[in-house]
Amino acid sequence: MSQRPYRLIVPEATPAGREAFGRIALPYLAKRETANNLQLSVLDHVMTGRYAHALLVAAEDANGDLAALLMRTPPFPLLVAEGCAPAARAQLLAWFLEHDPDLPGMVGPLEATRAAVAWWQKHGGRPMRLTMHEGVYRLRQVRRRARAPGRMRIAEPADRALALTWLRAFEEDAFGEARGDPEEAWASYQAGGVRRLCLWEGPDGEVVSLAARSGRTPTGVRIGPVYTPPALRGRGYAETLIAALSQRELDEGARHCFLYTDLANRTSNALYERVGYERVGEAGEFRVVPAAG
Repeated sequence: MSQRPYRLIVPEATPAGREAFGRIALPYLAKRETANNLQLSVLDHVMTGRYAHALLVAAEDANGDLAALLMRTPPFPLLVAEGCAPAARAQLLAWFLEHDPDLPGMVGPLEATRAAVAWWQKHGGRPMRLTMHEGVYRLRQVRRRARAPGRMRIAEPADRALALTWLRAFEEDAFGEARGDPEEAWASYQAGGVRRLCLWEGPDGEVVSLAARSGRTPTGVRIGPVYTPPALRGRGYAETLIAALSQRELDEGARHCFLYTDLANRTSNALYERVGYERVGEAGEFRVVPAAG
């Protein structure tokens, strides 16, 4: 006997619809807050008015409990969550195959995302390959040690040109391509909400590094992006800024700070570990394989 299909939940594309979806999705994702910290922070943005064109879908079992959910905020990849029942996730992937067949990739906890990619390719979706093996890092206490002199400050309107350049440079460094709209990102940091863009300023007043609080989870915050121009690297600026920003978040009530790292970048991983971040999981970003020729 075949398994009875799950009931799909697809919210109306309105603020009220997205908020209602968030109210049922939030506790589901929060059961695995560390593994789903990226998904939780994106959902928080969706609920508070960002990503008006987000694609959201969940699957509910016969008892009325969520069994899986998927989200995408174009132009970014599909977000795969930890803890989804495979059969329920398959129904959601089938929905995306019908409604968003040209999605550029998937990102999420490594094994869950690998399984989602395998289903996608088996059922006619475009082939994908792992392009970034990531570490999920969590901090509960900042390690005290001597760091670079200077001060952290919040980015101001006068910093716009520099911030736009560095936000675009970060994407090109991290992903090999520009993805999001730096103007939109800058506006979101200046809107006075949960997102906060911080700069490290040396004793001479020169801005030397950038880092951001990109979102929140039920008990913590997500950190990223982090960027220092190549000519200024190796001087401890990013480490100092991350330590200051993380400490500020803890002082303001966060129990954890989360971030993703490229596990191939040993330099940045060591930097975060010196601050006090510990690797607690693995994630993967899979991107569509370019067509030959």
